[in-house]
Amino acid sequence: MLKISVRSMSKAFTATLLSTITSIAIAAPFATMDDYDWVVMKTPLDPASYKYNCHNDYNYETYDALQNCLYNLREDADNAFSKQWGISDKVIRERNAIYIKVANRKKPLVFVDYSSPYEEDFNPYYSLQDYDKSRKLLTIHQSFYEGESLTVVNLATGLWQDFSLRKLSVSPDMRYIVGFESEMGATEHVNILERQDSGYYEGYYKQVYSSSEDSKNYDSHKIFYQADKAQQVYDSEPFTWVDDTEFNGDKLYVDSFYKLNEADSAAFRIRYTFVRDDKTGAWQMRKGSV
Repeated sequence: MLKISVRSMSKAFTATLLSTITSIAIAAPFATMDDYDWVVMKTPLDPASYKYNCHNDYNYETYDALQNCLYNLREDADNAFSKQWGISDKVIRERNAIYIKVANRKKPLVFVDYSSPYEEDFNPYYSLQDYDKSRKLLTIHQSFYEGESLTVVNLATGLWQDFSLRKLSVSPDMRYIVGFESEMGATEHVNILERQDSGYYEGYYKQVYSSSEDSKNYDSHKIFYQADKAQQVYDSEPFTWVDDTEFNGDKLYVDSFYKLNEADSAAFRIRYTFVRDDKTGAWQMRKGSV
């Protein structure tokens, strides 16, 4: 029969207790109020949404009536953006299609919404998202069931490319495009694509913090700010390319924002810095501003 003395049990319990106390003592501290950077969040404004309530108005109960309402809403919104950006002579929406006149093409590019009365919840559609006037880069968003994608059209060259990203930013020298993956469960993964001689970007699904070290730093930074007790403001993460003469390589900030309560107008920011080593070409993630 196995016999365990009270003294042995006592020693084991004491060792476990001391180990627990030591772990708590050396645990990383949480952020204090001075560590938080609060930002007032802006509410995006749809220039046409105030005129239509397609899904909740009894006038649009039939499929055809609903589609006509959606066509009018999207047409007003996209054409308002096109006019605001000063490109209405090149970009126009007519009902379910966006037409874009670009250089080096006789016919315009056409992006057509898909619709089917048998798949009302799965109908993908396009919408204008952003325009970089200085570089003539137009970004088009496509929304579909459980996902989204982006298309960048260069109005000056006629080149266009699809990206399975929910948000993106082009570096100042246009060498890189960075964005978040759009697949469910991977929305925090940052992808960096590099422009090739053809003018198109490659390097898809390059998860910059896929290494165990980067993943650990990423998680520890969120734990430091106790982000698990807050609500992330989805799709509000800006990419900021940094012109740092002291840094020999490429550099950008990626910010995430969290609210303590959904109704709050202000959110606190958690920042990561991505840097590329000029010698190896490898990208690395660092906590905070570097």
